[in-house]
Amino acid sequence: MSNPIDKVEFTEVPGSAEPHRLTVYALSTCAFCKKAMRYLESKGLTYRYVFLDQLDFDLKREVKQDLKSKFRNIPVFPVLTIDDHDAVSGFTEQKWADRLGIS
Repeated sequence: MSNPIDKVEFTEVPGSAEPHRLTVYALSTCAFCKKAMRYLESKGLTYRYVFLDQLDFDLKREVKQDLKSKFRNIPVFPVLTIDDHDAVSGFTEQKWADRLGIS
């Protein structure tokens, strides 16, 4: 069975630093999601993102289920995955800075 995340077309955002492979799972209507993405850009970090609410219904469901099973309970958007093995749910600048090891 293939990984549903492999079916997703991500938008790449280039930055001047790439200390980790960063992926943001967001909603296009979410103010916190947009703030989180602006935060990554302000830190010059390369990342990729997808707006889950713009995916096909079945693919969206599969991706959300995959995130939940891989990272346990992921209840709040945005979801930031770090190197595909760690995840941060919701956006709080200090929490993201701590997890990313930046100031």
